[in-house]
Amino acid sequence: MSGTLALSSLIASLDREGLSGLVRSRRIAAPTSVKDSLDLATELLKPDSITQALTLLTREDLLLLAPEGAPELSDAERTSALVRLRGLGLVGGNDTELHEVSHALEALLRTRGLTLADIRETPEHAEPAVAEPADTSAWFAAALTATGQAAWVLRDLERSPAKLNRNGDVASAWLRTVEDRLSIPDADEVVELLRAAELAVPEGGWCVSRGAAWLAAESAERWNILASSAIGLMPRQLLGHLSAAEQGSSITVVVEAFPRHYPLATEPTFASIERAALLWERLGITVAGQFSPAGVAVLEGALSGNPVSTELDLPDTATGIYIQPDLSVVVPGPLSARDEAALAAIALPEQLGVASTLRISEATLSEAFHRGLSGDEIRGLVDGLALTGIPQPVDYLITTLSERAGSIIVSPHFGEAGRTRVEFARPELRATVLVDRRLAHLQLQEPPAFDEIARATRPLLSKLRADHVLAALLDARYPARGGGGLLTPTDSRGVPARESAPDAEAQTPATRAASAAEALIERVLESGDEGPTDISRQVTLAIRDRTRLQVTVEMRGVVRSFTIVPVSLAAGRMRALDEAAGVERTLPLEAITEITQIR
Repeated sequence: MSGTLALSSLIASLDREGLSGLVRSRRIAAPTSVKDSLDLATELLKPDSITQALTLLTREDLLLLAPEGAPELSDAERTSALVRLRGLGLVGGNDTELHEVSHALEALLRTRGLTLADIRETPEHAEPAVAEPADTSAWFAAALTATGQAAWVLRDLERSPAKLNRNGDVASAWLRTVEDRLSIPDADEVVELLRAAELAVPEGGWCVSRGAAWLAAESAERWNILASSAIGLMPRQLLGHLSAAEQGSSITVVVEAFPRHYPLATEPTFASIERAALLWERLGITVAGQFSPAGVAVLEGALSGNPVSTELDLPDTATGIYIQPDLSVVVPGPLSARDEAALAAIALPEQLGVASTLRISEATLSEAFHRGLSGDEIRGLVDGLALTGIPQPVDYLITTLSERAGSIIVSPHFGEAGRTRVEFARPELRATVLVDRRLAHLQLQEPPAFDEIARATRPLLSKLRADHVLAALLDARYPARGGGGLLTPTDSRGVPARESAPDAEAQTPATRAASAAEALIERVLESGDEGPTDISRQVTLAIRDRTRLQVTVEMRGVVRSFTIVPVSLAAGRMRALDEAAGVERTLPLEAITEITQIR
């Protein structure tokens, strides 16, 4: 006998929060086809959806779904299990057994080579016990390293958004570039943390930064945000077994015991656990698999108060940096958010950690000039950071680049020979631009012979727009600036222009699934206000499955209940057999106030 009606009854009784939890916890193959609670029940009772839900159940929940039940469970355990099963849509209204679920469980056990006796076998009690005491006091080293890496990756996303592939993941080419440029290993892990914290979000096929406020925070607050998000990446099934964790507790013990508590768990679940544990280790939540004091605090949610810095024993903020004659930079400890941003404007990391090493180079200073900083502004940044003043090599490099900066001026031209005028302060720079193949598309040319003034100053002309020419020169790293009212872009590497409405194909699978789930929830909630329509579909289903129903009818102020077998439905009236009375009844659907399936 179909359980669709019983499950539909349960779904119809859920509020928004309960319905949202149900929809997000189950696999729905065709969400757009769901119009009401009956459609949703039909989707949830498909074998694939049921199997997916069963793989995430505890042994107690599985036993309760088994045909023989679970007599060994206490009343408290049984009540708790039924609450979980109702939330997953694996029992019907009034905790009715769903035969589709029972059959799927039997089939899954056969596939895994398991029996109910195997499930009933009580697993060994395994809590996160304290193993050999491990030194977790250095957790802050991993914490500051990961937080610093996240800050650098986030700044790079601000300057150069990352292209997303069809799966919604950041393109590997961008990750490799970041790893090489910023000396950050396994940048995909850092991006995953940023996306989990919603500091990096998908937008129009690109991954863009939304972390300005996070970058303005200090190290302790930054770490708390990342760590809290990393806790959320761990499957909730495992988190439920970490409530007794304390400093020095081993997460390995709990992970090894997990299959005994969740005997039908699948490889994707184990992979998610392994991935989350890896990120926990990277952040210092665990050290060599054992919980750090800060890890326990964030796991318990004890760091929600302000200020977080008083809860975390992190090293003091460094007052400045040391710049060596070879242009390497030694940072003796974590910097304030303001000093860190200033240093990021003029240097690139070579090694990040509690004490970090960076390097100032011609390329990094040229990048600073490219983003609109002047020589005086760069000197001000260096002077404000360096504890020993500005070294002579750095001062010389700033002076040299200052002289070159803006030595190409791009301005609109209104003559017949072109739309853009490019002027050069030095002849050798002009000659270099003319032979640069990267700029061949600009079609730069000499002024016409009759324009004696132009030929005397030796500019070049282009038929392209001035802003296009300026952007091309900046992309090729030439010291160009706008003239004649043309503004120099502060950064030419932003998100490519797109139409105001995002392309559906550019959305990631995760965003598409979230949108579909939201729309489904709204449709089901709205259908609940249509009473008779939903009842008519339940009656239709009962006619198809020859299901006995108990209906409550209110007519002329009189309320009566009948146990019937529906026969037909037409013109808003149901014809049914009342077996107890031995008569046939015709009931208007609008008079039915409650309908329940009888097994």
